[in-house]
Amino acid sequence: MSKEQKLYETVMNDAVEHVFIYALRHSMDTRVLGVAFDVGRGPGPHAQHTLTISLRNTPISATAQDIPHEWLSAETGYIDTRFSKSVAALLEELNTAARRAGLII
Repeated sequence: MSKEQKLYETVMNDAVEHVFIYALRHSMDTRVLGVAFDVGRGPGPHAQHTLTISLRNTPISATAQDIPHEWLSAETGYIDTRFSKSVAALLEELNTAARRAGLII
């Protein structure tokens, strides 16, 4: 695996972790969440990403498309404000759909 491929994987793994951190900071039960980038697109690198956050064992999910790769950061501990806003909107959408189904995240 090339250095670029390793960096890309690190960035993507950190982005998934950032979603879980954001959810934890907003008192959500991360054990019931599923987070995936670029479902069905195959391995990257991709310049634009699709992020899907789902409620495990249910058909409930929220998806954002066209997230620029530069919004994702690796090993900095910093979450890009634009990415954070996208995650916040998705989690709110997911939470609203879960409540409609009588579930609490």
